[in-house]
Amino acid sequence: KVSTAVPFAVVAYPNPYSDNFHLNLTTSSEERVGVSIYDMTGKLLDKLEVGATEASELSIGDRYASGVYNVVVTQGNEVKTLRVVKR
Repeated sequence: KVSTAVPFAVVAYPNPYSDNFHLNLTTSSEERVGVSIYDMTGKLLDKLEVGATEASELSIGDRYASGVYNVVVTQGNEVKTLRVVKR
């Protein structure tokens, strides 16, 4: 049997960003997606949980000060950490 599962992948764009950024999520799962945003001190700024199709419609980061942020995206056992820069 050939598996048609798509590997879990996430890209944040644009990066660096000026106003807000979006997530491009690739997954074959329908499980809900968790998105946590941390500043460089490790402080949790935002924690969201959305459906797999809603994740790519998120607009994130407009309230953040200029700087570097870690974005942790989880779905089931999958975890991806991205670094985004706000100008």
